[in-house]
Amino acid sequence: MRKVGNSRGVLIPAAFLVSCRIEDQVDMQLQDGQIVIKPVSRKLREGWFVQSASEPTPSKVVADEQAWDALPGVVDSEWVW
Repeated sequence: MRKVGNSRGVLIPAAFLVSCRIEDQVDMQLQDGQIVIKPVSRKLREGWFVQSASEPTPSKVVADEQAWDALPGVVDSEWVW
């Protein structure tokens, strides 16, 4: 174990990583007082922007408009284009 800031880091031998098929990303969980490290089967941010790339739903458009209207001191006439 090595000190990393206020935390501790564990060096895992390359042979262990290959044997467990661990590359750059892991899923780490605490189970019954034990740390379980597993390989990630998908990219961590995979799919984050899928919905944003599609057309916005009417309810999303209304929610966005309401959020803008709720901002204090922001009036459309203040914007200069």
